[in-house]
Amino acid sequence: MSDRKIAVSAGVFFILATVMGVTVAIILGPILGAEAPLPAVLANAGLVRLSTVLDIIMAGAVIAIAVVLYPVLRRVSTALAVGYLAARIVEGIALALGGLAWLGLVVGQTDAHGMGEMIMEASTALFTLGAEITFGITALILNAAFIKAGLVPRWLSFWGFIGGGLILLLGVLKISGLPYGAVEAAFTAPIALNEMVLAVWLIVKGFSEGEAA
Repeated sequence: MSDRKIAVSAGVFFILATVMGVTVAIILGPILGAEAPLPAVLANAGLVRLSTVLDIIMAGAVIAIAVVLYPVLRRVSTALAVGYLAARIVEGIALALGGLAWLGLVVGQTDAHGMGEMIMEASTALFTLGAEITFGITALILNAAFIKAGLVPRWLSFWGFIGGGLILLLGVLKISGLPYGAVEAAFTAPIALNEMVLAVWLIVKGFSEGEAA
């Protein structure tokens, strides 16, 4: 593909991944926020199944982003291109497995408290690994490449780099069992908004006349 087509394709996949992720959060938020989450999950099996499908679509989209961007990033740095692709694959696998864990919970109607709680904790850990820790790493790699090559405006690249660091830190706080509630929204919003601005920029403007363009 030409660089223009690559930019548009990447922008579309960024939007698809974000829309799927936001939809999953809207679906599962009230269920997981219930006073008794496990019974709520089992009582809303249809919604949980839908969230699994959306999770898998999101997983495919995040991997597709790295696949379509690979030729451009490779011209900047082979190490960054390979690292970005590898990290996105890990992110996608973690997201898909997290969704499948929910599916296994409702398909098997796992009402045994201990087993159900274990599956829920495993799914949450996979989400933290994929959507926060690994996602943060991918944002750092991608924006480092953008900064190096000047493929998008530097203000957009630095914004994404800082946002990636914040979401990565949030994931580390969660996985370490440290308090994070007070900063969760503040650490999530910058990269979420950045990716939407980046997606629109790539679709409308494409890559700048940078080192790899």
